[in-house]
Amino acid sequence: MRFVHLLSGSVVLGAMAISVSSAASQEAPSQSEGFDEIVITAQKREQRLQDVPVAVTAVTAETLDQRGIDQVTDLTRVAPALTITQSQNPQSSTINLRGIGTFAFGIGVEPAVSVVVDDVALLQQAQAFTGLADIARIEVLRGPQGTLFGKNASAGVINIVSQSPTENLTASFGTSYTTDDQFRMDGSVSGQAFEGVRARANVFYDKKQGYLHNLTTGNDLGASESVGARVRLDLAPTTGVDLSLSATYSRDESSQTRTWRKVDPTARIFPAGASNPGSLVLPALTGVPIGPENFVVRQNLEPRIVSEQAMYVGRASVDLGFADLISVSSYQDWQFDSQSDDADYTDLAVVAFRAGGIEQGGTTHSRQFAQELRLASPGGKTFDYIAGVYYSDGQADRDFERKALGPGASKWTGGYSTTTYAAFAQGTLNIGDTTHFDGGIRWNREKITANYTNLIIPATPPANNATCLVTCRGEAQDDEVTYKLALRQDLTPATMVYASYATGYKGQGFDLGSGATPDRISTPVRPEYSKAYEVGLKGAFFNRRVLLNLTGFWTDYKDFQAQSARVLPGGALDFRLNNVGKLRSRGVEAELSVLPTTGLRLDAVASYTDAKIIEFANANCYTGQPLGAGQCVGTSSSTGVQDLSGSRLANAPEFKYTLAASYERSISGSGTRAFIQGDWTHQSSVSYDLLGNPNNRQSAFGIFNGSLGIASDRDTYRLTLFVNNLFDQQYATSIAVAQGDSNGLAYQQVLPRAAKRYFGVRLRLRYAD
Repeated sequence: MRFVHLLSGSVVLGAMAISVSSAASQEAPSQSEGFDEIVITAQKREQRLQDVPVAVTAVTAETLDQRGIDQVTDLTRVAPALTITQSQNPQSSTINLRGIGTFAFGIGVEPAVSVVVDDVALLQQAQAFTGLADIARIEVLRGPQGTLFGKNASAGVINIVSQSPTENLTASFGTSYTTDDQFRMDGSVSGQAFEGVRARANVFYDKKQGYLHNLTTGNDLGASESVGARVRLDLAPTTGVDLSLSATYSRDESSQTRTWRKVDPTARIFPAGASNPGSLVLPALTGVPIGPENFVVRQNLEPRIVSEQAMYVGRASVDLGFADLISVSSYQDWQFDSQSDDADYTDLAVVAFRAGGIEQGGTTHSRQFAQELRLASPGGKTFDYIAGVYYSDGQADRDFERKALGPGASKWTGGYSTTTYAAFAQGTLNIGDTTHFDGGIRWNREKITANYTNLIIPATPPANNATCLVTCRGEAQDDEVTYKLALRQDLTPATMVYASYATGYKGQGFDLGSGATPDRISTPVRPEYSKAYEVGLKGAFFNRRVLLNLTGFWTDYKDFQAQSARVLPGGALDFRLNNVGKLRSRGVEAELSVLPTTGLRLDAVASYTDAKIIEFANANCYTGQPLGAGQCVGTSSSTGVQDLSGSRLANAPEFKYTLAASYERSISGSGTRAFIQGDWTHQSSVSYDLLGNPNNRQSAFGIFNGSLGIASDRDTYRLTLFVNNLFDQQYATSIAVAQGDSNGLAYQQVLPRAAKRYFGVRLRLRYAD
């Protein structure tokens, strides 16, 4: 009943609004007709969105441009049940769908939500947190998608599709500027370069000034500067053969950091025994307005995060008559360097560092080659099918150093490799014109290896090489079969219902991070399994002037992989990659779009998600957790255990919704139209701690974004004035106990730039031959 009330309220409020943006899931409609059809590739073939028995939100290029979505983190405004735990470091950030994601710092574990760019899955999820440019469509697929997308899609997929070259000459240029000093510009040109050769090139540049003031140096942190380019060639060397070659490069440099949210006057960091009780935190934060709305820091070592990646993709399609043979070859290379004050986030002399280079942090270098070969029938037959094989070989290396003057010091090197072989098939049996049965299966074999060397040698080495003073090595291999079954029934040519069952799988992983031991390296974290049940309705009504998608889901997970953290006596932070025994995610999702009258569009998307741990006995206690029955059992919170059965998952809001509307009207005789739009997104409270620390909770909040402007009737230009976070609602995207505080008395947070109000202007120019 609570969800029914929410949904009905969403529809009513959406109908009352006149300033929210277009829904993400459909193309802009023509004013005399209903919504246009949208074609997606969620099942690796082109299909109408309404024909796919999967919960999908498709965000079109027009929506991305009109709503200023230029980062993956912005997608939370348009997709139900999507949240992102955004940390100060992309390697510590995670994408969650229906409450499920993999929050882990290490390179030895894969994400539960796969990010796929132009048919290529990214090796590390952190690669996704760069700018978006020249995008044709983004598809957010919710629920296990392993049959077609592989082992790291146990919770869903974000499928990013870039723009293709055009036959005729087209060009686009966009630029924007905001009141908090962000300058962005991008451009693209496309057309026929030579006979039988079409080309497309695009570039972008984005620079944001900092919004977190550092009292120690006078600088502003939280700044970023990004640049990127992409070139694609499409060739048709002979009849029935199409080739596509693309190269993409991007570089992003930023200075994101944490701010202080809560500090007890007695809080100390890095105690080292009775003779050295550690440093008091509060005296080191003079002038810092500690609290949930704190955008001020004191840091002697300022962060510097550099992400640089390149991707090369070759795609060939051969028409065999009875089917298309498609080959996708790719190579990706990603290097990530980071420096931060993450030992203390103050200007205390806790961290020793030298001038020049990346002094406090580390370097990650990932590479992967992948090859997929698939056979796809033309479609529209009694039996349609797709079948293929897949191979990938990936490596990741990481060097890490924390130069703390005390027990928080850490220095190590690690490596991880993964080799995957897979075969898959999916078919659709069309029983008459209105009944369709879908079935798919995938076999996956993966071999993983890891190595880890601790480079800090203690004065008295521990017995049994407990800290990997010589290189620790591990390897494992796993074979798994996953499958999916779905039945869909067309009620009308524009409306269908479906029911599906799917199994999911995420491979084994190594706990590669500070404090790794021989046991952790020799014994990988067990695979993660899921069983998903889903029912849905996708319908268009009243000449496609009303679109309604409803989904109900229930997914059970076994051996869910999750990382937790607690501070040990002495202040060292202990990260552990765990297998949570069992958990469950269930709920309802709804997407509604309405064209009530010419020029006016109303939208509402909403989700209710009940994501809970069903079984997790003997979990770590959170830092500073009280001892006793029903709490932490043991002699201290740093060594005790608790039972987390029945607890909610981290960053899994129970309710999340967006209300949206837009209105546009032609200015008579001028060839110009005016528009106004906006969106209100609200989510309920969440905890950012798997272990249940109540101090890591973010209360419910809502954000309003809006815009107005003018555009030509042929869209040759579009001038927009916009506002982000009109009501200046502050919120945190992650909260954690301060490193070095073993008593749980001091807490830090990451406040994103979107947690502050700013205004801006955006101009888009287009040319088409």
